[in-house]
Amino acid sequence: MTRIGPLLALTLALLTLLRQDAEPAQHSTAVLLIVLAVSHWQPERIWRLRAWLLGSLLLVMLLVMASYLLPEYWLSIAHWNAWLSALPGDAYRWRPPALMTLALLLLVASLQLNLRLALGAPLLLTLSGLALLSQALIQQWATNIWVLDHAAPPSLLAAAGCLLTVQASLLIRHRREQLPGLRRPLLAGLAPGLAALLFWHQQTTLEDRRQYHASAVQSRALAADFERENADHLAAMRRFVSFWELYDAPPSDADWARQASRYHQDYRYFLNIAFILPSSEIIRVFPLAGNENALGARLFDDQPAGRPALSEALIHGREGSTGAIDLLQGVPGIIHYLPVHSRTSGEVLGATAMVVSLPALLDTLFDGIDTRAQALRLYAGEQLLGEVGSLDDRVNWRHRFSIDVGGQPLLLDALPGRSALLMQRARLPEVGLLVGLVFAYLLYLVLFAYQRLAGQHRAAHHTNQELRREVQARSILQREVEWMARHDELTELPNRRLFMETLDANAERRPLSVLICDVDHFKRINDHLGHLAGDRYLRHIAEIGRRVICEQDGLFARYGGEEFVACLPGSDTAQAKQLAERLRQAVHQADLLHHDGQRLSISIGIATQTQGALDIGQLMQVADEALYVAKAGGRNRVVSGRPLTLSDGTCDPLSTR
Repeated sequence: MTRIGPLLALTLALLTLLRQDAEPAQHSTAVLLIVLAVSHWQPERIWRLRAWLLGSLLLVMLLVMASYLLPEYWLSIAHWNAWLSALPGDAYRWRPPALMTLALLLLVASLQLNLRLALGAPLLLTLSGLALLSQALIQQWATNIWVLDHAAPPSLLAAAGCLLTVQASLLIRHRREQLPGLRRPLLAGLAPGLAALLFWHQQTTLEDRRQYHASAVQSRALAADFERENADHLAAMRRFVSFWELYDAPPSDADWARQASRYHQDYRYFLNIAFILPSSEIIRVFPLAGNENALGARLFDDQPAGRPALSEALIHGREGSTGAIDLLQGVPGIIHYLPVHSRTSGEVLGATAMVVSLPALLDTLFDGIDTRAQALRLYAGEQLLGEVGSLDDRVNWRHRFSIDVGGQPLLLDALPGRSALLMQRARLPEVGLLVGLVFAYLLYLVLFAYQRLAGQHRAAHHTNQELRREVQARSILQREVEWMARHDELTELPNRRLFMETLDANAERRPLSVLICDVDHFKRINDHLGHLAGDRYLRHIAEIGRRVICEQDGLFARYGGEEFVACLPGSDTAQAKQLAERLRQAVHQADLLHHDGQRLSISIGIATQTQGALDIGQLMQVADEALYVAKAGGRNRVVSGRPLTLSDGTCDPLSTR
């Protein structure tokens, strides 16, 4: 992994770098990963180049972290953009995500420290892993109110994970003996590090929400200004209409031009102000320049889209508005029609029309806003009527407000820009994260040094007890040697030696029975299933024999190969045969199968001494001959000879079951 890991990380980073649709931040992160991957190769000939690469990489990473930490009034976004003006787009678009930057910085630092335990390399790697895990999780919990761009593609996360795995493997390989003592300082440093990451996540979320709501309040105020401006110019036009009602006749050209010019000057988004006769003919228009073709036009015929609103004014004597329509001037707008009544007769003399350009209204009203900070768009349903500002990089927010324009509902969208939000953003989340990680690192160093001193003190104290431990170890070793001399290593049963000693110890007890057990066709197990399976079967049989024989205070031992023996002091032939039958059945019913599915079985021969002096050789011979008869009789059976007496010199005839 230490050789494949850097190559795999390099490949993944190069693939991301070559993607055409990758974001600038992804390209810069890929470049950092490429340099870091190259720095993991350690040929002796390029150690100077490696040191230079690591130093340069560390400096770049520190500068990136500084861009997250330094307040705006110390080092503004504008300064960063000026210094990095050679990059296409704003500098912050090339900045890797905060957690990804932190993870790579910790990897570079641990490599610079040569993975030394005393300098905190294990903690740095652990914190780097937590940062990468947080980076992966935060993308799963992505919200629509991010200001900072936290996204990193899986390929870059995988590349960083490969480099982290490489460093962890090197650390474990070279410092394996020292790792067990790291638990206390590592856990103590990990706790505040984890708390710092959680604090960062909480504060980042709170800051995003604060900026989101502040932006919404600002956008709501702009929508209110738009609605208020529309109401103001309608009120002004009503005063304008009331002036003509005093004349009780259509206005003259001079009077119309004089009065309309004042309103046109105050409300620059009026494309024109016209007077219309009840026949829908336009007889007055201001300004005349550019509107000559409007004079004499009959709107009922020439502008059908405005006919309902115009009819309200000319026929019913009520104000009417067209809603958002495409004007003859080629821009979207609204036409307000206000009826002019005769003061004496009350009849409709005509209507005053004011043609409002919605794009011009937006430009006029929001002329003072910073179009780099946000963009505004006006819609009628899904139709875009006008916009102010055009942002290349904006957050994924949209504040939408419904506004009333002359009784017609329109939608105003406010789209905040990322650059302005970054300038207003608090640095508390990143500062808190850095402070927490520094505290965790210092805590690790202190506890590691304390633990090392404590270890040296314990070593000095334990030196005085080494002789005692050595004596104890030798005593234990002696007991183990004695145990191994009397027990079988594979089955942990008593061996032949301990079995003979047990017979000697029970030489005076009568009756005394001996069992010799042989596994049937055991060679097939080794030939077809292998010696490991054979060893497992022997251990299983040993466990069964120990359980069955020990219930009668007997001794079950391994005699050699696939043969087992049992010593049963105080058991006569019937008791021995009953116990042997239980043993045979237990083995036969165990889950021990030959390669062809047949159950494993054992044959058992029994010899019982009822009187006379013990002759171990004769007793074992009788049991062995009984075993031979059991084998010859078809196996998987128990055979016993007659009890031996004082006068026995040879084996009595055998009985079979």
